[in-house]
Amino acid sequence: MKHFLSFAKVFHFRRGKKCLLEKSSLVRFVNADYNSSMQSISEPVKTWFETDLNVSRETLDRLSLYADLVVKWQPRINIVGASTAEDVWARHLQDSAQLWPYLNEVVGSGKIVDFGSGAGFPAIVLAILGANDVTLMESNTKKTVFLLEAARVCGVLEQTKIARERIETAAPREADVITARAFAPLPRLLELGQRHLKPDGYYVLLKGRAFEDELAEARAAGWTFTVTTHASLVDPEGVVMILQGVDR
Repeated sequence: MKHFLSFAKVFHFRRGKKCLLEKSSLVRFVNADYNSSMQSISEPVKTWFETDLNVSRETLDRLSLYADLVVKWQPRINIVGASTAEDVWARHLQDSAQLWPYLNEVVGSGKIVDFGSGAGFPAIVLAILGANDVTLMESNTKKTVFLLEAARVCGVLEQTKIARERIETAAPREADVITARAFAPLPRLLELGQRHLKPDGYYVLLKGRAFEDELAEARAAGWTFTVTTHASLVDPEGVVMILQGVDR
């Protein structure tokens, strides 16, 4: 817990006595034992991870720890939608993991920056799958505490950087890829990403049913880009959207 406690101490000094009480509650919570049987994985989803992504037993175990952690924290800080918390494996882990093959195609081992990481989807999942340099940008303090604990429990602290800051004011990140899930409409996302993405970088995004409208709005706002979409494995109306050559 060394990393978590040092973060909580900084939180206390910056925010005062009230935050000390919040910190103490969180510390008691994260010290609880983890039960890897909380969230069961369906056979089709398990087969997809093992066959399509070719993940190891160890990786599945780490993903299971993460799924359980999300469920344990959900009642305290509402990190995922209540209607999706009962099926974390399909609604969140598989949804995030479907980005992995596309990331390998466009960037390999480059730097990934995840906007509005929230509960860590897709960033923590990508780190568990093998991404070596992932920065999670999240301004909500309680969520960054969760992200730090998730990275520790899942064994990916060395591969991740938890940035508790606002994207608008953060120093440029020089990302090879920007990822985002349920974060912001495309025009706003591109505006925020302009300072943080390398000129030859990519956006690899999870978008819902309104993705065509968002593309039209981004072009109407003066953005130019090449776009490729792939049908989502989880959302029948959603896509994996890959943008390159983004400029305005």
